Amino acid sequence: MTSFQKHVGVPAIIAVTAAVAIMALDDSLGPRPLVFPFKYGAIVVHVPWLLTLILIGAGATFLAKRAGASFAERLLVALSPALLIGGAVNLLMAVVVISASVGGQRVHPIDFVGHFIVGWLVFPSIALLLGSVPFLRGGNSPLEPSPASVSKG
Repeated sequence: MTSFQKHVGVPAIIAVTAAVAIMALDDSLGPRPLVFPFKYGAIVVHVPWLLTLILIGAGATFLAKRAGASFAERLLVALSPALLIGGAVNLLMAVVVISASVGGQRVHPIDFVGHFIVGWLVFPSIALLLGSVPFLRGGNSPLEPSPASVSKG
């Protein structure tokens, strides 16, 4: 196993798998999502899922830090569920908008900004980063020394 797989791949796969599983549970067993009007489309907020993303971000970043990941690698691991899930949802949205436009349907792509970009990228990223903050500090960060190097003093 390469160091990238160990530092990023394994924690990111665990985080994405957990986020998808929790979203499936939230969708089938959880409360209805909240819907907020927004200038560019409605924002759908899955509250239980967002709250568990805080824990998922913390756990994944902890695993990456424990594996010896650098600050940038830990940040990538922390954001991996939002990047992969949100990226897939936004790619699907782009295909739907293009298909509808080609098919002669009247489509306003700007209306999808609130739902897809804010609801599937921005809010999940914020939740994941909130959980990961304690594990982004210290360790292999270029900004702060690791606790081990400070104690050797």
